[in-house]
Amino acid sequence: APPPHALAPPPRVPLAPLGIATLLGPKTVISASLRAHVEVALRSGGAQLADGQELVRLYQDSGLGGEASLKASASDKETLRLLLVLATQRMRDLYVDDLRRAPNGRAVHFPHLHIDLQRRNFNTLPENVRASVESKIRKMEKWTSLEKAHVLSAKHELTIRYVLAYALARAKATGRDGATWIPLGMTTGSTGHANAVCLLAGRGGEPGKVLVYDPNWALNQDHWVHSQKAISDALPKVKRLLEGTGVTVADRAELFGNGLQTSLGSMSQKKAWFSSTVVTTRRGFPICGAVVHLLATIWVTTGAQSPIDVEAALADIIASGEDGKALVQRRIAGILRTMDARLSDRGEEEFATSIKKRLDNDRKQWPQEVLSSGGSITLTGAKGRVCAYSW
Repeated sequence: APPPHALAPPPRVPLAPLGIATLLGPKTVISASLRAHVEVALRSGGAQLADGQELVRLYQDSGLGGEASLKASASDKETLRLLLVLATQRMRDLYVDDLRRAPNGRAVHFPHLHIDLQRRNFNTLPENVRASVESKIRKMEKWTSLEKAHVLSAKHELTIRYVLAYALARAKATGRDGATWIPLGMTTGSTGHANAVCLLAGRGGEPGKVLVYDPNWALNQDHWVHSQKAISDALPKVKRLLEGTGVTVADRAELFGNGLQTSLGSMSQKKAWFSSTVVTTRRGFPICGAVVHLLATIWVTTGAQSPIDVEAALADIIASGEDGKALVQRRIAGILRTMDARLSDRGEEEFATSIKKRLDNDRKQWPQEVLSSGGSITLTGAKGRVCAYSW
């Protein structure tokens, strides 16, 4: 077989309205064609991996898990708060842009947005900002950077509602309304858990779908997923915000997954004393964000219409044996190594340079009173990467 770098990019897979693989009751039927395309995408860009602990280290080094700290100074508390929110989003955008650059990535709308499902503190959205962001949603216009910061730091349900509506409106405005992908996050103590929401447009008279992906969830599992309820609760008001735009929204969010994070982890078996019973224990590695990113990458690379089908194919490959599991782990390792190299001091998108460029672009929209009073932000990412920005 040719080496991975010699493989040509896989062609788009012509799928039926919900993909060749469709949900049939509790089981997803996977086409041989789609599975073959997923395998090709996995072999392209994989990296050698010693063990699971190295995979965890690569995840931490990449910064994809959100490892970061910020400190800042500004003339007033409100400005400081907004700019910290904005700087945090710009760090997340580094990884969103990886998906935009993936083969076929321009066919899917990957907005520079993130939904924090666990945030406890919030700030009241000023009425003038509320009126502006709602008006721009209906006109399908872009928010300013500070409007985005206001929304991302607003009350939990408001953030979800506005982010979903704005993402769908901008997807239509940019001609990428077939599918929209938004990362979700939840902080749980010292760690976090990553999910994603995928908004699929309706086709052939069929309504669209709102899909929530959890890398730990699987059918017949006693595992309650907060993100599904949070997204479903927001959809009625998302519909109202989008009235008159021609954008349709599903009535509820559907949860999907096959427990990829768990199945990619370690497995141990222990035989009970004085018994023939063998107890199998599976423990997933703490790399949830990498699993979510992998699914999005393979989905757009294959050109498949629904991520449900691609995720099911990944699960099938992992379940096929240790070789299949190792293939998926190596592809994740390849993604993480590429991120780390790209953001390094000699990388093609060095961390500090990229963050400064993004904030410079935002700065063009800042009010004169913010610019004239001055201030600074210091962002520290994974592996001690630092960006010091002042104005």
